[in-house]
Amino acid sequence: MRSIHAVLGAAVLGTSLALLGPAAHAATPQATTKACAKAVAAAGRAEAAYNAAVADYKKIIQAGGHPDKSQQDNVTALLSASNSAASFAARVCPDARVPSGTVRTGTGSTSQGVNTADLAAGAGLIAAVGLGAVALRRRRSDTRA
Repeated sequence: MRSIHAVLGAAVLGTSLALLGPAAHAATPQATTKACAKAVAAAGRAEAAYNAAVADYKKIIQAGGHPDKSQQDNVTALLSASNSAASFAARVCPDARVPSGTVRTGTGSTSQGVNTADLAAGAGLIAAVGLGAVALRRRRSDTRA
């Protein structure tokens, strides 16, 4: 009887965790459109600064010059700042278009989030297998006695 309680307890715990995940995600506050607009503008400025530095860097090379370490570091720092600003804007803007769908490098992967129906079905299947195993063990132990 103790095995049945353990299996049922695990099934109930798994189901409750599966159902609480989406609720926690829905409770997170969404960014305002003003914050999104500021983040997108900052990302645009950072990208423009990076593109200007790259253009200057290429002009130096085309003119036969050799950029020094500080110019290389400047381009690298501006690239990092541009990527950081774009990443921040993607996090702040709730309407930002993010990649979705399955990853075509393997099987069973998804980037759509948690599907509670699939999780509940899986937990139910595990519970059914556990109950079946317990029933078979009890049946086997009854025939030996």
